[in-house]
Amino acid sequence: MLAPAIDGIRLSLHVLAATIWVGGQLTLAELVPTVRKLSPEATRLAARAFARLSWPAFVVLVLTGFWNLGAVDMSSQSTAWKIVLGIKIAVVAISGVSAYIHTKAKSTVGLAVWGSISGLSAVAALVIGVFLAN
Repeated sequence: MLAPAIDGIRLSLHVLAATIWVGGQLTLAELVPTVRKLSPEATRLAARAFARLSWPAFVVLVLTGFWNLGAVDMSSQSTAWKIVLGIKIAVVAISGVSAYIHTKAKSTVGLAVWGSISGLSAVAALVIGVFLAN
């Protein structure tokens, strides 16, 4: 059976935004050493270009996440599911906050630490989301 159109749109937007936010971070992390060889400014320019796409995707991800919650009958969900949902919301917040701090970091260590926290928490949120979706 096909999902109703609005469910398909909602989930497609959520998955597309997740691919940009999560996949983009992983891709950029892999490209940074190569881009850095081009020039010291190239990494900063690539990060700014990614930010123009990734932050709107993060906003769409959060909005569609709440939209997804609106489509769930919370009374039929187990306590364990609700706990995992709370963990996912916290992990998403950690990903967004750490990505923001990463954009403000001035040191190489700060960039590495906050970028790693953001990327790892983004992957964790994705995996948790898969478990919640069943």
